[in-house]
Amino acid sequence: MVFYERRSILVLFIGLLLCITIWRASQPQLVPTTELTFRYGLPSQHAASGGNATNHPNGIATLLATLDDDPPQRDKHKLIDLVNFEYIIEQKSCSELHVQPLVLILVHSAPGNGEKRALIRRTWGRDDVRARLLFLLGAVASPKVQGELEVENARHGDLVQGNFIDAYRNMTYKHAMALKWFTYSCPEAHFLLKTDDDVFVNSPTMFDFLENGVDRRRLVACYEVQEARVKRSYRSKWRVSTKEYPGKYYPAYCPGFSIIYSPDAVVLLYREAQRNPYFWIDDVHVTGTLVQKTNMTITPLNPLFLTRTQMNSIVNGRLNATSSLFFFTIPDLKEYEIVTLWKIVTER
Repeated sequence: MVFYERRSILVLFIGLLLCITIWRASQPQLVPTTELTFRYGLPSQHAASGGNATNHPNGIATLLATLDDDPPQRDKHKLIDLVNFEYIIEQKSCSELHVQPLVLILVHSAPGNGEKRALIRRTWGRDDVRARLLFLLGAVASPKVQGELEVENARHGDLVQGNFIDAYRNMTYKHAMALKWFTYSCPEAHFLLKTDDDVFVNSPTMFDFLENGVDRRRLVACYEVQEARVKRSYRSKWRVSTKEYPGKYYPAYCPGFSIIYSPDAVVLLYREAQRNPYFWIDDVHVTGTLVQKTNMTITPLNPLFLTRTQMNSIVNGRLNATSSLFFFTIPDLKEYEIVTLWKIVTER
């Protein structure tokens, strides 16, 4: 998909970098919450009148009760149009573990990507009391592969596997499973980060930022894509027929490789996903179509994503990483790039 930069956001980002540079010169800490949050449209919890009740499990329960056509007991076994959904590999809920993470990190991963999961565990996804990391998988046909996944999970305890086949056209099931798992198993988390296993997350900086009081209702924050044309060519991997999607353009949406959700946004999108027909391009469906249907809007964080050029310059030592505030990178990173970036951000 083609990314579209917005000049107005870029101007804000330049101003933000200037503020950060000045502030860092006099303080050993990160940028104050008021400086970052208001520039990116993310008010601090002090700015949200009456607080954010939906960050509390009771607020989630209230939203969940609106699943009027499928009460929670039956809803647990439904995933969009699947009526016999269940977890093949499951994890204890946050309440069972007596944890309330700042960020629940749910990583879309393919069953065969064990090396990528191992890399994340020892770099940006390593243990942090502020986060809980889980990898989301679909079902596999091979008993051998399933056995390997069971062994991996026994060692690390961080796989969640649904009973739908892990396939490219089933990605929307995996995204909806992420929303479901948060809703039922970890509504105590203050944020959900949905990401992929081939990106780098600057987790120390992101955690510090979110920990400083970002508390926006209906938050869907990401790299925003606008006016993406629907692919009709039979040669395109992304081809969509007019029957599948009649419009010429997709609504604004988030590429699925890194999205930050607030708890109420998660439940609203999950509820809407359960009520709408399946569409296989998960990022367009969930963060485009369903965001529109729930009357939410995307908060663009485009300047907080490193471009390929910026990342290459940092990895190769041509650009000082301390001058580039970022949360995420683009996808398809190689192992040495992730390792190098992790070393750089942790040695600042």
